[in-house]
Amino acid sequence: TNLQTLSLYSNTLTGEIPWQLGNLVNLQTLSLYSNTLMGPIPSQLYALPRLRTLYLAGNAALTGCIPYTLQGPLTTDWRFCPQPSPPPSGGGGGGSTSRPRCTNGTVVANPSANADLVRDCVQLLTIKATLEGRISTSMRLNWSEDSSIDTWEGVTISGSPQRVVSLVLQISGKTLAGSIPSTLSRLTGLQTLDLSNNEFSGRIPVGLRALASLQVLDFSNNRLSGSMPTDLGSIASLQTLHLANNSLTGNIPTTLVDLSNLTSLSLAGNRFSGCIPNALARVAQNDLSAIELSFCDPVTPTATPTVTPPATATPIAPVSRQLFLPLVYK
Repeated sequence: TNLQTLSLYSNTLTGEIPWQLGNLVNLQTLSLYSNTLMGPIPSQLYALPRLRTLYLAGNAALTGCIPYTLQGPLTTDWRFCPQPSPPPSGGGGGGSTSRPRCTNGTVVANPSANADLVRDCVQLLTIKATLEGRISTSMRLNWSEDSSIDTWEGVTISGSPQRVVSLVLQISGKTLAGSIPSTLSRLTGLQTLDLSNNEFSGRIPVGLRALASLQVLDFSNNRLSGSMPTDLGSIASLQTLHLANNSLTGNIPTTLVDLSNLTSLSLAGNRFSGCIPNALARVAQNDLSAIELSFCDPVTPTATPTVTPPATATPIAPVSRQLFLPLVYK
């Protein structure tokens, strides 16, 4: 998962691009041009938080296009999807459809000097509809290119260079009912991600470990289902993890014991099975006693017993004409 560059161009590769490449959260360059690849481009590639270069040309049977929202952050030799026409009124962006998103000077001041904030802005506008779900117009987020990003609901920017450091979508009078998009992992400056007390459904996305500065993760009081991603235990900076009162299932990942900075853990009100890793009881603030599961130690592999040879070895009869060939892996 630490791989940053993958170059497999000008070979004779066939078949489809594996969607599992989307698990390489540190990948920055992917070169697959001049092969015989076919089928659709996996959408998981577009969620890679650090991907900046993607070369796919010269694969005649490859289909699909790259989301137009990546035109700013991504260098590629492949075609982008066409940008949808703006709405008849109130569409934002100063009336120009050719200018890349978030570069009109209104939503991000001096965009050429704030490239990272422009990328954050593009990502937020990209996931806006996914977060909102099917809710009435009056409940929608006020995120628009017509207003400065520091006035957007739930968004806090800070630092030098400026980044989106906090996304807290507990907004008075609004209940979001969408799903949690995997592309949140592209907001790599986040320190706080709080989507609690809404009606989000679906699974917790894999890949949030790319948020290397994240300190607070709160998805409690939603309608999330499925198992907890084990990679949550790879967010070394995490201090608060609240997932209580959802419909999560499966085992509580043993990887959580690796979160040495964790001081608050809330998991009650789910449907976990298995047992609770003993080491989690050390977390200063936790609600583990409210979970009707026993505590246990993580299972470790059983050591292979040492075999002591007899003092006097029994002679082995010679075997004639045995031939041992080395294995050659191609």
